[in-house]
Amino acid sequence: MSRANLDKRKILETAGALANESSIKKLNLKQLAQKLNIQPPSLYNHVQSLDHLRFDLMVYGWEQVGERIAEALIGISGDDAIRRACEVFYDYAEENPGIFEAMAYYNRDSKKPDGAPDRLTDILFRLCRARDIAEQDAVHILRIFRSYIEGFALLAHYGAFPRDGSARESFNFGVDFLIAGVHQLEEKK
Repeated sequence: MSRANLDKRKILETAGALANESSIKKLNLKQLAQKLNIQPPSLYNHVQSLDHLRFDLMVYGWEQVGERIAEALIGISGDDAIRRACEVFYDYAEENPGIFEAMAYYNRDSKKPDGAPDRLTDILFRLCRARDIAEQDAVHILRIFRSYIEGFALLAHYGAFPRDGSARESFNFGVDFLIAGVHQLEEKK
């Protein structure tokens, strides 16, 4: 690959593929340079450090999942929209385990990720607000859904669930359980 064809997007796609094959923790710049068919020192023209690359992969993952959810929700509303948003996020985590690891672990960094996680948060927040739920309750609901989705996906990724029964079935059951809780908040009004 010539340097002329090398841009940040190509680097992130390649780094994401490598992280998905092994783990974000095993990703290294030498391996990435080799996969891009360039010398490791040349990679530093595009990547500041391994930590920065992992942070960029976190942002890249949040952007991708936000785009997928926004696209999947076209023409869908209510419970179906909440359920679909959760499914798309979970699917993304299953399909991209290394990038998902970056999303889960590197968003605690002190650097702001330029609003990438905010897009998903905004989508889910609007779904809650459309249900005539108080803003403070919508914030709590959003945090509960996010922690459930990300936590469940991490546990499934690390094989924490027994082999008997479908983890996906349990995930869907949990989403329905949370949606039922949202309905209870609507009834309070």
